[in-house]
Amino acid sequence: MRVRGGVVAPILSLLVAAACVVATVALARFAVGTASGQRLDQLILSGAQSQEDRFSALAELAVGSVSVPVIIGVLVLAVVLVLIRRRPGLLVPLAALVAGANVTTQVVKHLVVVREALGPGIDVTPNSFPSGHTALAASAAVALVLASGAARWLVALVGAVWTAGAGIGTLVLGWHRPSDVVGAILVVATWTFLVLCVDGIHSRLRRSRLARASARGRRRAGAPAVAGRPRHGVLDSAASALLALVGLVATIVGLLTLASLSLPLDLQDAAQQSAGYTGTAALVCGGTALWLALVLVLRVPHVPERPRGERVP
Repeated sequence: MRVRGGVVAPILSLLVAAACVVATVALARFAVGTASGQRLDQLILSGAQSQEDRFSALAELAVGSVSVPVIIGVLVLAVVLVLIRRRPGLLVPLAALVAGANVTTQVVKHLVVVREALGPGIDVTPNSFPSGHTALAASAAVALVLASGAARWLVALVGAVWTAGAGIGTLVLGWHRPSDVVGAILVVATWTFLVLCVDGIHSRLRRSRLARASARGRRRAGAPAVAGRPRHGVLDSAASALLALVGLVATIVGLLTLASLSLPLDLQDAAQQSAGYTGTAALVCGGTALWLALVLVLRVPHVPERPRGERVP
């Protein structure tokens, strides 16, 4: 899976970011602002909580891993990797991604979205859209993915499992509704693709500058100018293909499962609760996998200041 250079990757990143914004707004309006959305959320949440006896240990482990010490450790590791790779220019965009995603999550939750129970059987609770725990895990995971070098493919796979596990864990423990988890992933994805867009434009300008400098040097040396184009590694491409395949299958299964729920919803029906939870878990896993697959595809590979084996006189 490969997106060729130029302006294609930044434009696609910007379009995906815009799509994530639209999806976030639509999700909030449906899940929080309509009786039907609130009933679906309530049904799925009840189904998730019914799994607590079976998965409580795993849920507590996943949610417990999203703690301040762990998040700080992941972010410090990301900074160390950036410095080891001599990419200090990455520090600002990664900081913008993590801070922007988490600040946006809190602003939307406390200042933008207002929740009121719109029908019978709906728990009367403060607004929790989007999930702060899921946003923390997702933003830390993608920051580490972008900071990593040759191990980026492995970090992306582990990050997908961690993010999805943390999100689903909050459902099982009853901390968040399903729309909260999906909304958090969409918010982090928005910031991710905005950062990839800006970084892609910067990389293109930088590559053009290096190509001109290289061409001038080669002309002085009497050698033909060679315009190199950065490429994704084989393992990155394989990981993105695997994540895309798993994500697509899981997303389709999740959507079909949710679409199969009988209307009107019976909030006390154990079978519908279980189906709703299963479909949502598949959707969270699938969406997370697709997001990180796109990150690997749309990330513009770094061009070193002086390509190996080449000196500009």
